[in-house]
Amino acid sequence: MKKLFAILTLIAYFTVSTGFVVNLHYCMDRYHSWAIGTQEGDRCATCGMSQKKNNCCHDQVKVVKVAQDVTAASSIFFAFSVPALVPVQHTYALHAPVNELPRPATPIHGPPLIDKQGTYLRNCVFLI
Repeated sequence: MKKLFAILTLIAYFTVSTGFVVNLHYCMDRYHSWAIGTQEGDRCATCGMSQKKNNCCHDQVKVVKVAQDVTAASSIFFAFSVPALVPVQHTYALHAPVNELPRPATPIHGPPLIDKQGTYLRNCVFLI
């Protein structure tokens, strides 16, 4: 079904894009018939009179064709970009600057200081 629809659409598009001629025949200032393509003839098929001498019949030829090119839309480029603006950055100091005071380095000593309490009291280990 999809293939059939695609083929019919292709045929319709090809016919309209290449164009075709429609011949409208008027006999005695009334619309009589139409045909695809042009028909050349000296006499009218309806009344039988000569078309050039009596001017009772005339043919109107119309060309049916797509006026605009479909591929023109692909060459249009939409630029949705906005010119870049550099954001203004404000810096506020919410706290007062702290000036560090020079401190002396901590004294360096070798082994840890010995505590006067026993280790068993510090670790809460009591042997009974």
